Amino acid sequence: MGSKAASERHRLPRAARGHLVRVRPEAEILATLDAEGKLEGMPFMPEMTRYFGQTFRVYRRAVKTCVEGNAIRRLTDTVILEGLRCDGAFHEGCQRSCPYFWKEAWLEPLAGDGDPPPPAPQPPSGFWLDRFPTRSGERFLCQSTELLGATQRISRWDLTHLLAEIRVGELSVRMFLQILVHTLANRVRELLGFQRLGQLTGSREDFTKGDLDLRPGEWVEIKPAPEIRRTLDAEGRNRGLSFEPTMVDFAEGCFQVDYPIQRIISERTGQMIFLTHTVALKGVTCTGLCAKNCPRNNTLYWREAWLRRVERKAEG
Repeated sequence: MGSKAASERHRLPRAARGHLVRVRPEAEILATLDAEGKLEGMPFMPEMTRYFGQTFRVYRRAVKTCVEGNAIRRLTDTVILEGLRCDGAFHEGCQRSCPYFWKEAWLEPLAGDGDPPPPAPQPPSGFWLDRFPTRSGERFLCQSTELLGATQRISRWDLTHLLAEIRVGELSVRMFLQILVHTLANRVRELLGFQRLGQLTGSREDFTKGDLDLRPGEWVEIKPAPEIRRTLDAEGRNRGLSFEPTMVDFAEGCFQVDYPIQRIISERTGQMIFLTHTVALKGVTCTGLCAKNCPRNNTLYWREAWLRRVERKAEG
């Protein structure tokens, strides 16, 4: 197993965004993996086995990704497929809802540009669950926790990954210039001792997470930045949970609650973290602008203290 030749044989065309692909059969994918169930450090997880033989559209070519605590790192021969996110079924119900990373060797390119059939998830492979454990002691094993080992370092001054994304249609010249200006502005602000763009910090030492007891489907308004700032400490956290710079872009918007977030696996430690008074909002994910066009489209975590309940979506 772990055949590099298998990976070389199954590369997708470079401009793969929007292409249809079929997830290869179990035996073909297994032939690409090493003894730990990984290809080039990337695990094929038990949650992914339900998609053997099914057809999907490529959402993004992932030439790089953010890795918590390690900035942006390079990926090779990897794509993200439309609509497929981990439900944590074999990781004790983790609710990070991470998009899967798919190595090209696990996919078969298809001709045509029609709509793929609706997903028809199959029961997970029992072989996979027996062969490749999802934890080692107290540490969970998944694509998120193993991402550092599946990626390579990128210098903070390296622009080749952005130029590559322009070449394959993943990034417009306009957005490239936005990222360049944003990055340079943050470098200057750091040198002058100022906060990064979009970074909110406060000075509270005793604050609440909120107590709205929100349920799926309810409408909420995200509070203005000055109100959110009053719930944060000097590091921009509310009882340990960061208010990320990209979240400022959604301030004062109205959204529906997707689900309460109660448990997530830490990407850095592999430990399960338990949360209260925190929700995910429908359609509100990381845009990647503050992380140099990172394709992960991560779910954002919202303390109820940053939200207020509204009766319905604001008009206009």
